[in-house]
Order: sequence, then C-alpha cells, then structure tokens
Amino acid sequence: MKWSFLLHQETPSGGGSTFYGFIPYLYGPYSFTLNREVDVLVRNGFLKKQESNRWQLTPVGEQQEVRLPNQIHEDISTVINEYGKLSICELKNTVYHHYPWFTINSTIDNKCKPERPIAPLAIYTAGYEKKTVDDFLNLLMQSGIQKLIDVRYNPIARRYGFHKSTLQKLCHSLDIDYQHLPGLGIPGAARKNLNSSDRYQSLFEGYRSNLCNCPDDIETVISLLTSQPSVLVCMEANPECCHRNILAQYIAGIINLPIEHLRYS
Repeated sequence: MKWSFLLHQETPSGGGSTFYGFIPYLYGPYSFTLNREVDVLVRNGFLKKQESNRWQLTPVGEQQEVRLPNQIHEDISTVINEYGKLSICELKNTVYHHYPWFTINSTIDNKCKPERPIAPLAIYTAGYEKKTVDDFLNLLMQSGIQKLIDVRYNPIARRYGFHKSTLQKLCHSLDIDYQHLPGLGIPGAARKNLNSSDRYQSLFEGYRSNLCNCPDDIETVISLLTSQPSVLVCMEANPECCHRNILAQYIAGIINLPIEHLRYS
C-alpha cells in the first residue's frame, strides 16, 4: 500500500492517469479502491495473502502477461530501488515524516501528526465525477467537512464507493456523517437528453420552482448545514451543470451563509 502511495506521489507518471487515490487512515495513506481490487484478485486466484499482510502472486497470477507503459515501468523500478530494502517500520516512518497529512487518522502516535481541519460554516457543494472515492473523501477531509449530504435522487453509481451503502460505510470509517435526502434530487428520467444549455435551464427552472413544495427537506438540510461543516454532494464535477448549485442558491436566500464549491487542486 505504501509503495503504491509513493509511486503516486513521487514519480513522473504518478502510476498513470487512472491510478489510485489515497486518504489518511489508520496506518497512514490508504486506498479503499486499491484494497477492494486486491481482494478481487485474491478471490479470483491471482494473488494470495501471506503473513504480515503481504501479497504474493499465485502460479495463475504469474502466468498473466501485464504490459505497462515504459514510464510507469521505470517509475515502479525507481520506487523499489529507493524504498524496497526498508523494513516495514522504516518505510512507515519515512512516509509519516514526509507526508504528515496522511497521519491525521493514524492510530500510531507520531510527532508529525497535524490537527484535522474544521471548515467554517458555509453551503459547501462537491461532485465526484471521474474521481476515485479516495480522492473525493480526501478532498472533503482536507476541506474540513464533517457531514456529507447526498442530494442524489437515486444514489447508485458504477464507480466503486459511490453507491449509498458503500459511501455511508466509508464515510463512517473516516468520522464523516452521511445523510441522504432523495427528496432534493432529480429523477433520472427528467435528466435525459440534456444536450444543450436551454435544456439545462429548463430543467433547473422546474427544479427551483418545485423546492417550495419540499419544506420538510429544506428545513432538514438547513438544520444540517448550520449544525456543522456540511457538503451537498452529487455526481457532476461542474456545479453549473448540477442541481446542487440551484439548491445551494435557494438555501442561501434563506440563511446567511456563503456558497463554496469544493474543487480539486
């Protein structure tokens, strides 16, 4: 896990454009997505877990032909040459020292461990489009968010980690509260054929006018937003193409809080 993290952080390729993201977890940098894919490889007989949580290719795994771009292959060699001979303790201490942010949730005492940030109250929004769940949750943690308010009508997703039950579980493991308010979402049928700005405008005008018919949900979301740093979450990366922006504007007209769209660096 830490070798993969160092490949991502310290090499020109970063492991590739579709490589894993990482979050601060119990023993430093961790990827829920990477761990899930390792479990799949173990279940399908390509890997086996040994003592001390080491992974090893099975005979079936060794027969697989894996072709990597030259840059990634070179970067893997660089990481192994620099860190491969370190003991587990030495590797852990090296990572903790150079990347203190990833120790904030660590169960191991570390003098480099920073305080977890807490954002000022605002109407935060965020989208997870084209991001791993690890990148997304790391953004929330870095931004000081304590509560995720899921405003998708139907919280399912093909991308791992964003189905309601999985996202709720992962949030819980990181001390982020999860709330789902489907009444503030837009049914999928209404979002078909959104291929022009006029169609988006028509959809959002209808959504805005209907919000006055959801007093209980509006009261709930206002209570959540004013109790602790919370973020309105949907899929679209661009808030201008998402109903969460319309919802944020509507709420801002009721309570005196600014709108902040969280973005990736």
